[in-house]
Amino acid sequence: MKKILAVEDSKVSQAHLRDILEGAYEVTVEENGASALSAVMEMPPDLILLDVNLPGMNGYDVCRQLKGDARTREIPIIFLTGCDSGGEKVKGFEAGADDYIVKPFHPEELLARVSLHLASRREKQMALELERLKLLREMAVAISHEFNNPLTAILWHLRLASRDVSDEEKVRAHLSDMQLELDKIRRIVARLAEASRDAKTEYVMGEAMIDVNRI
Repeated sequence: MKKILAVEDSKVSQAHLRDILEGAYEVTVEENGASALSAVMEMPPDLILLDVNLPGMNGYDVCRQLKGDARTREIPIIFLTGCDSGGEKVKGFEAGADDYIVKPFHPEELLARVSLHLASRREKQMALELERLKLLREMAVAISHEFNNPLTAILWHLRLASRDVSDEEKVRAHLSDMQLELDKIRRIVARLAEASRDAKTEYVMGEAMIDVNRI
């Protein structure tokens, strides 16, 4: 069940949101911005319903912090407010909000907006998984190509060494060549380990993907 965090200081509004959402979603409530930020970091929800007028830190500041953090920026945030002015809506979107609902609202409208943004996030997550699968395939092909040449050379020198086993000088030469090929494999492994740490590029959902082109 998808998790929704409602940040709302009004007990009446809290009860109203629970009545609408519970059953379809797992709903938790926080009453101020500071506790909401702590709750998101401890257990990230799938969507946040955020009141603008909160005690202490207002909703705009909460939204800016969440959208400015790579760990939470992809969580959809829907502002809930009693103000219907264009200026307030602009402030909300400038803060990074994904949507804006004016109170009082119809339950069907809230459910439709929540469903829409959760579906959009699910599509992004699926796109990320597809990109990961594509990356794994590209890495498998690249690694196979990198290892194939030295391994083929080692097998060839082993065959020659077994053929020339009575010729100590030739065997030493084959062993020397095999050592060179093994050194190539060692360097490839070291390069891959370094790339997995450094050759990363920021993707969606706060994820960092290995950039195959930089390996």
